[in-house]
Amino acid sequence: MMHNMSTLSPGVTLAINEHIATLTLNIPEKHNALNSDNIQQFCDHLDLIAADQHIRVLIVTGSGEKTFCAGAALDQLGSGEIDGNRFTAMTDQLAELPQATIAAFNGSAYGGGSEIGLACDFRIGVHGMRVIVPPARIGLCYPPRGIQRFVDTLGVAIAKRLLLASEEFNAEQLLEIGYLSQLHDREAMKLAVQTLAERLASHAPLAVRAMKALCNNAASGVLDQQQADRLASHCNSSEDLQQGLRAQSEKRVAHFKGK
Repeated sequence: MMHNMSTLSPGVTLAINEHIATLTLNIPEKHNALNSDNIQQFCDHLDLIAADQHIRVLIVTGSGEKTFCAGAALDQLGSGEIDGNRFTAMTDQLAELPQATIAAFNGSAYGGGSEIGLACDFRIGVHGMRVIVPPARIGLCYPPRGIQRFVDTLGVAIAKRLLLASEEFNAEQLLEIGYLSQLHDREAMKLAVQTLAERLASHAPLAVRAMKALCNNAASGVLDQQQADRLASHCNSSEDLQQGLRAQSEKRVAHFKGK
C-alpha cells in the first residue's frame, strides 16, 4: 500500500514519501549536534523504518546550509550525560538498516557527524563542505567501533589522517579519497540525491537488501557462506526476479513488490 506520512519531533524529523524516507537533523542553531534525546529520536525513527517493508531507501540530511552534523553534543559529552559509545550504537543501527541509505550533505560534518555519513551506503556532498574529526585535539579517544568504521570504509592511512592528525578535508579532497561518491553545487546535489533515491527505490528490494548485507559482511570479514547462499537463493527464487525477467524481454519497466 502506498502511503505518505510525516512525523515531526524536535531535533530529528522523519518524512516518508512513497518508497523513500528522509531523516532530517533539525537543530541548525547547534550545528545539528545531537544530544541524548536527539540520539533516541534518531534510533526510534530507524526502528520504524527497519520494520516498514514498504520503505526501500533512506536519505539522511541536515537543515541549514552550513552544517550536516557536528556529532554528539559536546556539553553532554563533557558532563558524562552521553558517551561516544551511545553515538556509535546509533551509527551501528544506521549501518545495519536493511534498506539502501544515502547521506545528503547539506554542509560540513564534524566528529561523529562524519561517521553518520560513513554508516550510509552512498554519500553525496555539496561544494564548500569540509570534514574534521577533532577528538585528538581535545583529548578524547574516538569510540573503537567508530574507528573500525573509518578504517573499513576509507582504509587505515586515511583513517589515521582524519583521527590522529585531525586533518581537515575539503569537498574536493573528500571526493578524491572516496569519502564522497558524488559532489555537486547545492541545487544539483538535491537533484542528484533524489535521482539516486528514485533509482534505488525502482530496483528489486530483495536483491538490494541481500547485496547490501553481503557487501557489508564481506567488508568486515564476517561473510557466512551459508547465510550468503540463503540470501542469494531467496532473491533468485522470488516473484520479483520473474517480473524483472519478463520486463527485460518485453522491453518495459519492471514493477517490483519485494516478494
